[in-house]
Amino acid sequence: MKVYYHPFSREIFDDPYPVYRRLRDEAPVYRCEEVGMWVLSRFEDVWSALRDHDGFSSRHGPAIENPDEDGRKYSIISMDPPRHDHVRGILSRAFTPNRIAALEPQVREIVREVLDPLRPGTVVDAAVEIASPIPSDVIGLLLGVPREDRPVLREWWDTFLAREEGQVAVPRAAVEASRKISDYIRGLIEERRRAPGDDMISLICQSDHLTRDGDDLDLSDHDVLMFCNLMAAAGSETTAKLIGNALAALAEHPSERERIFSDRSLIAPAVDEALRYDTPSHYVARVATRDVEIHGVTIAKGSWVYFLLGAANRDEREFPEPDRFIADRRPPRNLFFGSGLHICLGQFLARLEARVLLEEFAERFPRYRVVEGSQKRVLTATVRGHAHLELEL
Repeated sequence: MKVYYHPFSREIFDDPYPVYRRLRDEAPVYRCEEVGMWVLSRFEDVWSALRDHDGFSSRHGPAIENPDEDGRKYSIISMDPPRHDHVRGILSRAFTPNRIAALEPQVREIVREVLDPLRPGTVVDAAVEIASPIPSDVIGLLLGVPREDRPVLREWWDTFLAREEGQVAVPRAAVEASRKISDYIRGLIEERRRAPGDDMISLICQSDHLTRDGDDLDLSDHDVLMFCNLMAAAGSETTAKLIGNALAALAEHPSERERIFSDRSLIAPAVDEALRYDTPSHYVARVATRDVEIHGVTIAKGSWVYFLLGAANRDEREFPEPDRFIADRRPPRNLFFGSGLHICLGQFLARLEARVLLEEFAERFPRYRVVEGSQKRVLTATVRGHAHLELEL
C-alpha cells in the first residue's frame, strides 16, 4: 500500500512514527495533494532546508491553514532577513542564556507550588495538573500577567491551537480565542508603555536597535503584541507538551529513568533526548522561493513545504537506534528547536523548566508509572502532546 500522510489525521497524529519511517524510506519528498504541500522527512533534507532561508521563505507563516504576511500574525517566525534580523535582535535581549539562567529560583518555586499538594500513592493527570500550569505560570511571570488571569489565558491558548480532524481550515473557536488573547495582551502593552516594570513586555517596549542604515528601529505596539502572542502560545503549549512527553517517555524506559534520577547530571541531556524522542513541535512550514530539486523531485517555486521535525529526529541515518530513549545520547546535531536563523528563541527557557521539573520528580516521585489506557493526545496545529496523562505517583 502506498504511504499516506496528512497533518490533521487523528490516526497518524496518535502514532506518527511508523508513517514517518515509511516517508523517510519510500517518499522522502512527499506530495500531500489534499492540503497542497510537499513534505520533507529525512534529517539531512530538513536540516539543509531550514538553513536555506534564501530558497525557503518564512514570511508566509508556519502553517498553510493560517498564512501570514511578514510577521503580521506570527512575529519573527514569519519574517525573512533583513527584517527578521532587526526584530530578533531586539527580542533576543529578553532571552539571553544568562537572563534565563537567573530565572531558575523563580521557576523552581513555581514547580514546587504545583507539586507540593501531590502525594505518593495517588493518581494525578499530569497533562492537566502539572505540565499545563507550570509553563503557563512561567510565561505569565515573564509577561507580567496577574496570577488570577493565567488559567483563562491557558484555556484560550489551548483553544487557539486546537484543530479539527481532517480539516485544513482554522476552526472558528480558534479565531475567536486568538482575538481574546490579542485584546488581553494589548491591554498589558498599553499599561507597560505608561508604567514600565521589570517584565519582558517592559524590556522590549524600552528597547531599540540600530539598523545598518544608522536609523533606530523601534518596535510598534503591533510588533510587541505579535511577539507576546507567539511567546504566550508557543512558550506555554510547546513546553507543556515537552514536560508531558518527557514524563511518558521516562515511564516507558524505567532503566533510563532510574539512571538519570540516580545521577542528576544526566537530567539535562535527558531533556534533550526527550525533545528528540517525542518532539513537541512536529513540523514547520516554508514557501519555496525558487524551483528546488531534492531526490530527483522538483518542488516548484511558490509551493508550500512542510519540514517534519518529528520524523527527522527519528531518522536512523542521523541517530543510531532512533526509536530507543538513550538519556545521555548527546547528538552533535539536532532539530528539537528547528535550526538556522529561526531556531527557537525560547529554547533555554523550555530546557530550564523541563530540567527543574524532572529534578523535583526525582526527589519526590522517582518510581511513578503511567496508568494504563490513560494517555490521550490532543489534535493541535504543529504541536503534539497529551491532553490527559494519568500518573500513579
